[in-house]
Amino acid sequence: MPVQYPEGIKAPNFQKLKLVPFPDQYTHYLGENHFQFLNLKQNFKEEINWNYLGHGKLWAYHLNYFDYLHQPEMEWETGKALIESFLQDPQNRPEGMDPYPISLRTINWIKFFSKHDRYPQEIVDSLYGQYQVLTKKLEYHLLGNHLLENGFSLLFGVVFFQDEKLIRLARKILKAELKEQILEDGAHFELSPMYHVILLQRALDGYNLLIHNNNELQDVEQQLKEVIQKMVNWLYTIMFSNGDIPMFNDSADGQALEPKIILSYAQQFGFTPKNIELKESGYRKFEAGDFEIVADVGEVGPNYQPGHAHSDALSFVLYHQGKPIIVDRGISTYEKNQTREEERSTASHNTIVVNGKEQTDVWGGFRVGRRAKPVIITDGEDHLKATHTGYDYLGINHIREWKINDHEIVIRDEINGGNKESVAYIHLHPDIKPVKIEEGVFKLKSLILTHENLTSSAIEKYSYCTGFNKKKDASCLKLTFDKEFKTHIISN
Repeated sequence: MPVQYPEGIKAPNFQKLKLVPFPDQYTHYLGENHFQFLNLKQNFKEEINWNYLGHGKLWAYHLNYFDYLHQPEMEWETGKALIESFLQDPQNRPEGMDPYPISLRTINWIKFFSKHDRYPQEIVDSLYGQYQVLTKKLEYHLLGNHLLENGFSLLFGVVFFQDEKLIRLARKILKAELKEQILEDGAHFELSPMYHVILLQRALDGYNLLIHNNNELQDVEQQLKEVIQKMVNWLYTIMFSNGDIPMFNDSADGQALEPKIILSYAQQFGFTPKNIELKESGYRKFEAGDFEIVADVGEVGPNYQPGHAHSDALSFVLYHQGKPIIVDRGISTYEKNQTREEERSTASHNTIVVNGKEQTDVWGGFRVGRRAKPVIITDGEDHLKATHTGYDYLGINHIREWKINDHEIVIRDEINGGNKESVAYIHLHPDIKPVKIEEGVFKLKSLILTHENLTSSAIEKYSYCTGFNKKKDASCLKLTFDKEFKTHIISN
């Protein structure tokens, strides 16, 4: 049975909050009950349907998050009217009263109150009622970023209402999950750079709240301070010089704010970013001459929650002169369909497919079965060598080695054992139009790609994701070989 919204509840006393300015969100409310999320528009005209599923559940969730309260030029009266529309019948909000949207919405409402220094009692009462629902629906069944978002929401409820029950829950969840979910090198353990940015912003909002308002959570504040510095350093290290992040695993444009905006927000509180040595996340960043490359030699994510993982062992992305050249295609949907399976598949990443098989079984939208476990062999400043267990069930072993200098990157692939047909995929940014000079030799603007021990090569089309439900045509190199294969990427 779903937990019912408690009607007629009265909130306890609350304290007006102080928050230093936080970043604006993207514009999703277009006025007159017209919204756009995930690159899909919907005009409700007379009355907002808060349960609208015509664009899928994720779209409905975004409608109920209320992030748009913090878009540029959102006025108090407009935001208040949207909140009141939601509150006309909170008992009949099945999508909005799921714990994840409750968590984001309660944070957004409290931030909106603080920004305008207005606290309508009826809305405050409803806010407290929503916290009563959340405490009974905490997402221990999903864990991961969902439970952490529950914890951050409770943190805002704690400081706003000074409620003892919320204090116990917030402390319990945040202390445990921050320790569990933020790796030693600072990455969020689901290994999606997009979710890392989203959760770093949430952590900064929580820190903003704690240092500027009365509370009894100094231990959580100290833990947040340490965690945020690690997360800032990881983001600063992995992002490219133009401010992009690699779109590994479930990452898409238009969801998280730009990393530079979040790093600027962090600097307001004294978190100065610095380059670090990437370790536990399994990502490795190399910079040499005009080359920037990030390689993925990490695991699929936490064993008990790999839902945002892809089959991408030993994949990589490459920027040259500050521009994307070889890219991860990203994602365009969370729906359980063929597109979702394809975007998570081995062939959609810059790695090797052997005998047409997957390194890791990804299925059902957010499911992972048998999974590849990478093993790092050499981990140096300009040299990385690794293998993985993804083809052990075929009696086959794939080893990949990267060597980087100012003028050239050399990638060597070795396939050992079994009957094999190996294909290397290289996905190019839509702005890159490859020119085949001769067999195994391609020109990519300012770069030349040459290949040794090539059996055949082809330029194929693929769909590069520029956000949810938004794609561009782009080119992919499909390169077949037998046992050993070498790629030279040369600055022209």
